Amino acid sequence: MKKDMDERGLGDVAVTRRQGLVAMGAAAAVSLLGSGSAVAKEFAGQFDQSNIKWNSIEGFENIWYHIIRVDPEAKVVDIIFKFAANKKVVLHRHHADYSTFIIQGELRLYDKDGALKEIRPTGSFVQAKAGGAPHEEGGGHVDCIAWFSNWGTDGMIYEILDADLNKVAEFGFNDFQGLFAAQAQPVQPTFPKI
Repeated sequence: MKKDMDERGLGDVAVTRRQGLVAMGAAAAVSLLGSGSAVAKEFAGQFDQSNIKWNSIEGFENIWYHIIRVDPEAKVVDIIFKFAANKKVVLHRHHADYSTFIIQGELRLYDKDGALKEIRPTGSFVQAKAGGAPHEEGGGHVDCIAWFSNWGTDGMIYEILDADLNKVAEFGFNDFQGLFAAQAQPVQPTFPKI
């Protein structure tokens, strides 16, 4: 954003088309829904995804990913997931210790029978051990964007289950190494010359 000042210290603010559209959308949500509306608040705080190349895996609906890093020495896989609004992803179980940080929206967790059991709002941080009950996850009223850090294993990270809790697929450390190598590299910082 660029601001040109006049002699009174007042100025015009130049914004990109995308910034303007986001601001107009947030303003429209507030005016239509009221400033206290949860949906208006969520929309007004949308995360700028313009530099993220989302990836998907055939057969897995309502979820996209962008791998940030895969570190074989530390046994860490860092991923940003985007969960579709008001949808669920496949039933699964975590086989690595993990932490999550919710960047946008809310992450909803459902037990194996589909009952809502937890809501993680924007800004929430959760750390948990491997294992735990099988569950589904999904976004709230807007797409949820969440950072997941998985660590402590160079084997299976996610076990994908059917309705009878039979394993139908798994994603392990080596799978994430391959996905990371195949995806477009994350945007890197630039350093201005001084």
